[in-house]
Amino acid sequence: MTPDAPILATGEAADLVEAGLACHRAGRIDDAHAYYQSALAAHPEDPGALHYLGVIALGRDQLREAAALMDRALAQKPDSAEYLANRGVVAHCLGDHAGAAVLQRKALALAPGFANAHNNLGNALMELGDLAGAAQHYRHARSLEPQSAHFAFNLGRAREATGENDAALAQLRTAAALDPRDPKTLIHMGRLLRSMEKHADAAACFEAVIAREPDNALALFELGYAYDAMHRYEAAIPLYRRAAELKPDGAGIVNNLAFALTALARYDEAEIGFRRALALNPDLPESRFQLGMLMLRREDYPGGWPLFESRKLTSTARANYRKLPCPEWQGEPLRGKRFLICREQGMGDQIQFLRYASLLAQMGARVHAWVAPELASLAATVPGVARVLDAAPSDGAIASQYDYWCDVMSLPLRFPGRPIYADTPYMRADPVRAAAWRARVNALAGAAQRRIGLVWAGNPRHHFDAFRSVPLKSLLPLAALTGNAWFALQKGPAAAQLEAIAGRWPMDAPGDDLHDFAATAALIETLDLVVTVDTSVAHLAGALGKPVWVLLAAQPDWRWGKDRADSVWYPSARVFRQSTLGDWRGVVAELEAALSGASR
Repeated sequence: MTPDAPILATGEAADLVEAGLACHRAGRIDDAHAYYQSALAAHPEDPGALHYLGVIALGRDQLREAAALMDRALAQKPDSAEYLANRGVVAHCLGDHAGAAVLQRKALALAPGFANAHNNLGNALMELGDLAGAAQHYRHARSLEPQSAHFAFNLGRAREATGENDAALAQLRTAAALDPRDPKTLIHMGRLLRSMEKHADAAACFEAVIAREPDNALALFELGYAYDAMHRYEAAIPLYRRAAELKPDGAGIVNNLAFALTALARYDEAEIGFRRALALNPDLPESRFQLGMLMLRREDYPGGWPLFESRKLTSTARANYRKLPCPEWQGEPLRGKRFLICREQGMGDQIQFLRYASLLAQMGARVHAWVAPELASLAATVPGVARVLDAAPSDGAIASQYDYWCDVMSLPLRFPGRPIYADTPYMRADPVRAAAWRARVNALAGAAQRRIGLVWAGNPRHHFDAFRSVPLKSLLPLAALTGNAWFALQKGPAAAQLEAIAGRWPMDAPGDDLHDFAATAALIETLDLVVTVDTSVAHLAGALGKPVWVLLAAQPDWRWGKDRADSVWYPSARVFRQSTLGDWRGVVAELEAALSGASR
């Protein structure tokens, strides 16, 4: 106790409780505790003393003691809304959310305008999954105490949980305005903004926290994460390093640091980071997956493929994978067995790894391939594929029709020591459709010596699309080369870039007629060369055995290796690599030289 706080061993219990409350409100918890104990000495079952001692125990995280004290108080005063509400908070902290909701409802029956009870009931309902009910009670609390930043924050959480991100953001902004110094609100708001892909706004939230709390490890990590999303890797790295210093056991922090280093092609440093993250948390799937890709990039296939399996366990991907109701193939004999190859990830991934169907068939399996609908007709041309499924089979169909299944990108792991090369082509264009395209291409190409297909942009949703795709205007120097007829194989929003080069680069744009990959394959069959960034067309041209030149960022996908100019997957491929991330000038100069020196 402080020197000026008298110890009252005798007197009325009510007076002692009031004195304790005065100390409690002033933050003098030890003094308050002494007064409440003195009140109990005077009156062993005084409900006020019991209850507020329980509140102190709750604040000290002594939950069982808090529950016992508050239950004794409620036995004396069962109709106290305050006592019921606080006991509900204890139940919530103990994980009894249903019990907490019952207590808060009892409190509200006695005091319908009790803002804290509405807020606390909202907390319990959130845990019980009643998001609409939670939002309703948070709104009640907000209307009763509109200046409460805490209530605004909780209503924001509830709106976010129901997918109402804009409404959630409005509440969080209100909470931040009411209490600008609360880091919890700013961090939560920053995370929501990042999920809404408003990365600059998210970064501003985390920067505001760090400006006041330079050693807030969580804010440092989150700001690094926001910078990652903005491809500001150089700025993210020191933030991750500082966060790791403050929280040396933070495996996730070290993992993200290693990822940023990978994005800058600093692979040796990245490997150290991923291995350190795994030393801290051996089961961290993100680090295992990223380390696996790093090893595959170095063509360490025995070490890389097992780690690559962790792609299925990462937080962003695990919802897309499921165990099927028949055994997952681990390399067992397949003579006479029925086998299902399962689709996963992107179109290029499916094209690349369907090559293993022939090996399964050679082992005696009858192979069915479940692929994306756009690939169905082409997948049917792959050696070893007996039937193609373009939609997910039901569990019942799988259980009755198949002996084994395997995800398409897991097949290399099941064939240790096998060559990566497949006989090419292992996909074939429809000859009738190819003949129709040939007539069109010949008419458009005229006397040109070379017919070249061009793809300059990939999937805009890909994390590294800003680096993988090249602005079409950056390739304009190729237009000056003579003897070439150009055909835009580009699909999607990037096709609009053709307008900017109209009149400067004669190029036929048949994109509207390329309704599926079979149509694209038929057109490619009539071309002499495909020039493309790293996207599904690169894999398609390679699988068709057509010459394909792949333009790669300085930090390319693992499947193109680290330094090589050819491809271990596609014998007809040639690779052109950036030397500086984001700078395509060197690649364009190489292309000019190659096209000038190449013959048909």
